[in-house]
Amino acid sequence: MPTVVHGDFEWDSDKARANVSSHGVTFEEAAVAMTNPMAVDFEDAKYPDRLITPAASPRDRILYVVTTESGRIISARRATTHERRIYEEGD
Repeated sequence: MPTVVHGDFEWDSDKARANVSSHGVTFEEAAVAMTNPMAVDFEDAKYPDRLITPAASPRDRILYVVTTESGRIISARRATTHERRIYEEGD
């Protein structure tokens, strides 16, 4: 399982391929979205070592990205309506 590094983020290449199949979002797109200054990190109550970040991607969609505190991308998908609202309202 090769690790891919993109800027400040890294991920497992097999997991990245599976994520595209499941969610239609590449980890490259997620990494770029995470650099958006409007991205807001939230701690994951279930997994304290993870961050949840709604962020706007360059493809004009809001993503919901899960990372570790060290910058490893675990998952990325399109945000739900509720998650979009959190992002847009900055709550």
